[in-house]
Amino acid sequence: MRDSAKAMLTGNAITTGYRISFLANYLMGVIYARVQADLGFNRAEAAILFCLAHMTPLSGIEIAEMTGRPRNSISPAVGKLVRLGLIAKEPAEQNRKIELLSLTEEGRAMSEKVVAYFVARERPMLEPLVSTAERELLDGLLARLIFREDNWLDTTV
Repeated sequence: MRDSAKAMLTGNAITTGYRISFLANYLMGVIYARVQADLGFNRAEAAILFCLAHMTPLSGIEIAEMTGRPRNSISPAVGKLVRLGLIAKEPAEQNRKIELLSLTEEGRAMSEKVVAYFVARERPMLEPLVSTAERELLDGLLARLIFREDNWLDTTV
């Protein structure tokens, strides 16, 4: 790493936030570029497959909230994945205007491929944390920042 990058990562007005963003860029940016090159899915499409691999069914709104992606990027991605036969849509029982998304059999197989890219990229990022205690500490601190009682995650306020 260049000295200028080290300086920016250690001495700016939002050092912690900048470091989190830096890690996210080098983690997720590489994953999405590889998924695009190897499998042909853009960021929104890969994110949908990732989310549905872990929880199903979900609405497009839920996926947007889970990923922090704009809702208007999710709808076209859903359309493509439906056309490819990787996900299915069905109306929610409580509100038939809401479409719930789930993986098809082909979608499940593809989502496993997508998830493998995430796992393969995260593993070396965490290697410097050699003990279980260090990894649990990081996980706990990140959870405290994310699962909070205030409205910090609400970008409309």
